[in-house]
Amino acid sequence: MRFGICGGLDVAPRALAAGFDYMEVGVSGFALSDGFDAEEYRAARAEAANLFFPGTIRLFGSERTPFRGYAEQAVARAAEIGLRVMVIGSGGSRRAPEGVDIGRCEAEFPRIAGEIAELARPHGIVVAPESLNRAETNVGNDLGRLATDLRSAGAGYTADSYHVLSEWDAEGRAVPLDEWMRRQLPHCPDHVHVGDLPRNAPDPEDSMMQAFAARLKELRYDGRISLEAKRRDDSDEELRRVLDNLRKLFG
Repeated sequence: MRFGICGGLDVAPRALAAGFDYMEVGVSGFALSDGFDAEEYRAARAEAANLFFPGTIRLFGSERTPFRGYAEQAVARAAEIGLRVMVIGSGGSRRAPEGVDIGRCEAEFPRIAGEIAELARPHGIVVAPESLNRAETNVGNDLGRLATDLRSAGAGYTADSYHVLSEWDAEGRAVPLDEWMRRQLPHCPDHVHVGDLPRNAPDPEDSMMQAFAARLKELRYDGRISLEAKRRDDSDEELRRVLDNLRKLFG
């Protein structure tokens, strides 16, 4: 298991010194930069990236914009850096506008991810969208369905504990949590994000996080786990504390 942290290059020196294995950075930060320097990202041990689409790109409805050229540049720069995983969250980009059939967008989104995955595959990069919560988007909130559709389209998926728990909470917690985890993680993910339900750095004694960790163990997941959560600060002490808790929970 390798543990990383989502953040900018400014966080990297402290995070790596605290013992994190890698950084997860934002795609649009390097994909759109006029002063792109792959070496900066390699020095920060960037292995994964999220926030794939910038807010200017819309995938559905009358505001739909072309994305292929942007995706080609993003993937090419990711390959220069040496990234291994690119996560597509991008709630604004994939939101179905009012009056647009959400079911059609739910069917189209995995196909879009599959197209990007095809661009990334020759570079050894996995494209792995994540589910989001209902406040962020209305397309791809049910991770179980999304993961299955992505697999059929040739893309991977990211299991994000905060989003999985948010959907469970939105559904009224009617299903036992261990069963919910089996539904939402139908097969082994390609990447993992972690944060508890309030999106804080997880406590190893949190029963909800324990259920998420147990499902990953069931699936024999042994890949990267990126912290995507609020922290008290980015002090050396706090970063070491957070990493120690992750190791206790998932190690």
